[in-house]
Amino acid sequence: MSNKKMNMLTKSALFAALIYAATLTGAVAPIGGGAYIHIGDAMIYFAVVFLPAPYAVAAAAVGAAFADLTLGSMIYVIPTVIVKTLVVLSAKLLMRASKKILVQDILICLSGIVTVAGYYVSEVVLLIISGSQLSAALTTAAVDSVPFNIIQASASALLFLIAGEAVRNIVDKRKNRRSDDEENAENDAEQ
Repeated sequence: MSNKKMNMLTKSALFAALIYAATLTGAVAPIGGGAYIHIGDAMIYFAVVFLPAPYAVAAAAVGAAFADLTLGSMIYVIPTVIVKTLVVLSAKLLMRASKKILVQDILICLSGIVTVAGYYVSEVVLLIISGSQLSAALTTAAVDSVPFNIIQASASALLFLIAGEAVRNIVDKRKNRRSDDEENAENDAEQ
């Protein structure tokens, strides 16, 4: 396995762990049924920024699914894998619309709409499977799912926007320092 691929796998595993931890740390269960509000999506947005799409998808799906398992929300594991995959892919697509970092960050946060819509649809499907009529499932999911997922998406977006610039600055400084170190090593080798 190449060093580059190993580096990407390592970063993906790190992001999966960060997503998992942020999801558990911020988990609040306002309603029954295994649903909860968290700030794990903020870490998913960082994965979108720092990882190529396939690796960001894997980190988001694995980190969020393991959080569902840990918190006893097993019924949401498959919907979570689907929703978080769509969040990453939509965020990657949206961020391509601009070269400006702040605009990209705002566009990434718009993928929170996918979270709200995806869990609404998931909730409707789960309610229908459990025996609810379509009209009752649509109404119940709108009341029980949408407001809390709006709070979750908004809190994650706010955290990402606040921390985003600082994190990017740290990463940029590290890259610059690494480039300087490599340049100094080349100069030393030439002498």
